[in-house]
Amino acid sequence: MTTPTSQSENYDIVILGSGEAGKFIAWTLAKKGKKAVVIERKWIGGSCPNIACLPSKNIIHSAKVASYFFRSEEFGISKENVRIDMAAVRDRKRGHP
Repeated sequence: MTTPTSQSENYDIVILGSGEAGKFIAWTLAKKGKKAVVIERKWIGGSCPNIACLPSKNIIHSAKVASYFFRSEEFGISKENVRIDMAAVRDRKRGHP
């Protein structure tokens, strides 16, 4: 994280948002020798890797595992006293051990 300073800096472009498009344009212009700055309000990398795409896929995977479990008797595997711990699913999504 950069610490704010009282000195001003000059850039060729200011990009709002570090999602896929912001990252792509910053890299493209930097390769062409332009000085670019990316400003992000909350999630570095945008929403996809932080709250949307990847976390959603994690929850969807947990749902598929639960679905297979509930269908386990079709495969000759009996089940008893099953429960889903949504707090554990959420912790896994958030990357907690």
